[in-house]
Amino acid sequence: MSPSVQESSVVERFFESFPRGGKLLILTHNPPDPDSISSAAALQLLGKVLADARTTIAYGGIIGRSENASMVRFLKLKLRPVQEIRFSEYDAIAMVDTQPKTGNNALPSRAKLGLVIDHHPMIAPSKKVPFVDIRTGYGATASILTQYLTNLDIRIDQSLATALLYAIKSETQDLARQAYPIDVDCYVKLFPLANKGLLAKIVRARVSRDYFSFMSKAISNASLVGSAVVTRLGEVSNPDIVPEVADLMLRLEGATWAFASGIYREALYLSIRTTNARKNAGKIMKALVKNRGTGGGHALIAGGRIDVPGESPWDNHALAESVESDFLRRVQKNPPSRVPLVDERTP
Repeated sequence: MSPSVQESSVVERFFESFPRGGKLLILTHNPPDPDSISSAAALQLLGKVLADARTTIAYGGIIGRSENASMVRFLKLKLRPVQEIRFSEYDAIAMVDTQPKTGNNALPSRAKLGLVIDHHPMIAPSKKVPFVDIRTGYGATASILTQYLTNLDIRIDQSLATALLYAIKSETQDLARQAYPIDVDCYVKLFPLANKGLLAKIVRARVSRDYFSFMSKAISNASLVGSAVVTRLGEVSNPDIVPEVADLMLRLEGATWAFASGIYREALYLSIRTTNARKNAGKIMKALVKNRGTGGGHALIAGGRIDVPGESPWDNHALAESVESDFLRRVQKNPPSRVPLVDERTP
């Protein structure tokens, strides 16, 4: 879909059907990242301007990554844990940066969803939603919402501009990963509006000692299999550490694949990063979790989850090992060639 007034019509039509002054619930994915959080905040502003909507933004899981928590704190964004939400109290439910029945959001099975805005490939359940705007030619959902605001000439204040800018920056890794011309255009528009000092504090957010413990464990457990780096973290204090580790592993010179896993609250979290768009990380992740979990993503980045209620630590270890081996097979790496990433004998 090319940039035009028509792009704004999905949201405009949604709010035309929405009762003026009504209650709107916006769901992010679990756990929420900057793209999901900032997109929800932008949709909240659209709802206020177009329908005087009284909006609540809700999320599942925890906001564990230091940069994400800092963004919410410094920019004074208001979000509520989904456990506090009574879905029946709202006139409509919207979803940003995720889709129904993906397994990475807290939408109840019987709840009626009214609007979906996302940049991930469309899945079948989304086709049943009355209002859908899914654009795979965008590197971030934040870019879609930024374009809505600019097309409708709605003022973006400093806090929201900073959130949207950071979302595009983090989602596309400084416009270097699956960024499209529209993402660059939105970034350029947002940059002069953003608070650069707060942006620097978010990017360089302080971390706890646990963070370094998990990073140390991830590096110690990491193996190199051809051009793939794989690691298992075991139990983690928050699931956000898993994709962060995968991002780090892909920085290895010569690496084309990175795979990380970790257990959090009776679920195995998985993360894939790659420079090989041809094999498509999202499709590989869907194959890894098929019939036992949920997952997906893009060509270069993917995430997944497999619930393991009541399983023993040994069973969880065996599952993580099995999924890792399956990943290596699917990217055509040879497990017997596995070598430690770090040689502990090296001074």
